[in-house]
Amino acid sequence: MRDKYLYFGIAAAGTENFDNVAVGTPTLQLTTGFVNPIPVGVNYLLNGGAKVTVPAISGYTFGTAYGSPAVGTVVDITAGCTIHPTSALITISTTAQDAVNGMDLSSVQANNDTFLVTQLKPYESVDGWCYNSRYLQGMHYQTATTTEMHFQGKTGDVGATSDVDTFTITHGSQKFKEFAQEITDVIADDNRVSGMVVVRDDMRDINLTSGNSCAMTSVAQTATAS
Repeated sequence: MRDKYLYFGIAAAGTENFDNVAVGTPTLQLTTGFVNPIPVGVNYLLNGGAKVTVPAISGYTFGTAYGSPAVGTVVDITAGCTIHPTSALITISTTAQDAVNGMDLSSVQANNDTFLVTQLKPYESVDGWCYNSRYLQGMHYQTATTTEMHFQGKTGDVGATSDVDTFTITHGSQKFKEFAQEITDVIADDNRVSGMVVVRDDMRDINLTSGNSCAMTSVAQTATAS
């Protein structure tokens, strides 16, 4: 088999919603929506670890980067947000502080609702897995809606342990053939893809192909003794 690295993201995205956000210099304190320890660091948002969105209302004023979003349009304001390096407190810049990426909330605090912080990248050790395709030992039809992929070793492409890692793909009914064909195309044909490919990422809802002919919806991981 070709050396293709197959990525599996098995965790759902952490989310936290904020309503009734105070005016002035608005802040969003991450607490229970994300798995502890909450990921922090001044570059967490900048590096794409999470996004901050809010539906537009008539009482909001947005910076020039956002144009004039219609009421109800969900606006990604991440570029105007910073996160405290240790407390996970997110601060939203006002337009006076950042005329391009900032925003001003409604003067009526009760209107400042549905600010949503959504995780985009894994940060726990078992959230993301990547395997060299040469250690794919096989895959088989498990049920009408699930297919198992078995890899040698739980440490990646070196296969140094006696464990077998199994990824269970959930897909459309009777779609094993379509899934197997998509995986084979990726592994065997260098003209289709090189390097690392995402087989399934639950966090970002990304599938192996844009067409997703097998109707993939999720992936889970288990390890067993060989």
